[in-house]
Amino acid sequence: MLDLKDFDQNAVSNPENNIFGLPSTEDNAELIILSVPWEVTVSYGSGTAKAPEAICKASLQVDLYDPLFPDVWKKGFYVTPVDKQLQLKSAYLRREAELYIDYISRGEELQANQFMCKTIREVNEGGAYLNDWVYEQAKAQLNNNKLVGLLGGDHSTPLGLYKALAEKHDEYGILQIDAHCDLKKAYEGFTYSHASIMYNALNEIPK
Repeated sequence: MLDLKDFDQNAVSNPENNIFGLPSTEDNAELIILSVPWEVTVSYGSGTAKAPEAICKASLQVDLYDPLFPDVWKKGFYVTPVDKQLQLKSAYLRREAELYIDYISRGEELQANQFMCKTIREVNEGGAYLNDWVYEQAKAQLNNNKLVGLLGGDHSTPLGLYKALAEKHDEYGILQIDAHCDLKKAYEGFTYSHASIMYNALNEIPK
């Protein structure tokens, strides 16, 4: 249980604390938000991999009071630290994916370029790695009876969480708010493309 007896919600937020300036820890928070700094396959703009850190920084300016749920913040929210190895992997594969997207956008034949064949293989392996990483992180938190959220990154990031939830619940629903359906199969050749998240969820998670 989060101990807030000495916490002043009207004081300036301490940047050394967690999201919203709360003195939350992984142990005492009810909601664990996984930081997933991943944006390998984005096709328009970039920068989403920096979202977890940027949102935590901006959250220090948020008013904790909510007239409908005045004490909900006392339950505790905790955003996990950004995994620097995962962030570096995303940055490397993002550069590879950009070269690949530029190549195929000009109508070039994939099989004619061994480097591009290697690139698409590495990006797809990276997507599978991410899914396993998120799954393991989410499963561990769910096993600790935590409510688990996820903060990306691009739209591909929550598939591992979906899989962990499917093991815990007989069935569940997903509310998707997006400008696109994200039902493309392996968009641009990327198995776990940001534009394929709902296709993969429907096809890989029967529940």
